[in-house]
Amino acid sequence: MRLARVIERAEDTVLRKAELDFAVAAEPFPGAAVGHFGSALATRLAELPQHVPYNKARPFRQEQRGALHEMLAFYNDHGLHPALEVWAGDSDAGLHRDLLDAGLVPGRPTAILHARPSPVQASGSVTVHEIDDDERYMEILYQGYGVDSEAIEFRTMLSIEHHTRGIRRYIAFVEGHPAAAGALFTHEGTSYLAGAATLPAYRRHGCQGALITRRLSDAAEDSDLAVVTVAFASPSHDNLARLGFQTTHTRTVWQ
Repeated sequence: MRLARVIERAEDTVLRKAELDFAVAAEPFPGAAVGHFGSALATRLAELPQHVPYNKARPFRQEQRGALHEMLAFYNDHGLHPALEVWAGDSDAGLHRDLLDAGLVPGRPTAILHARPSPVQASGSVTVHEIDDDERYMEILYQGYGVDSEAIEFRTMLSIEHHTRGIRRYIAFVEGHPAAAGALFTHEGTSYLAGAATLPAYRRHGCQGALITRRLSDAAEDSDLAVVTVAFASPSHDNLARLGFQTTHTRTVWQ
């Protein structure tokens, strides 16, 4: 039951941020929409059809099976390929068969991790500063993610995600040079380590570790739980585990 509550709080925070972001996205993007299917949230962004994170329903669990065709129509009716995020701990062969019959196939699993925030003293050669609306912040993310300058719509959506109401932004510096950036979002006592990226020239300098530590420390001001989403068994997963994060649950996007 304790782990179940952790999972619910983690999902509530991630979904709340998505709702806030799409409320803002509706102005520049006429194709932005949100659908509610029980406890599942579906987001749709027709202007960026190839970007699955903006065009998926989550979490898809046993209780949503009756709404499967309605969820698929939410995307198909607008010329988009559907994507459903499935919890590993709340699925079975029958649910998988339903998804296969709908023409969907599973992708690489991701994981939600959690940790208890606590204030820590910074150490190491990388320094991290919380910033306001510093133009360097978004440029670091664009370059770190490899987003081309002509990808205007993608850049716009990334900017919306990193200007969510209440979000905190950070830049990591290596020998005084801005090297990496990351964000922290808190909702009802749970903090979410939102997207982070490092400039190619400063990778393997400890920037992500420093950003994780600083955000986890600052999260202790307003929350008793911190969560983050990461590709399962990736280097980022290893970094987070080394810094005290534990796997909450895994999930797979079917598309």
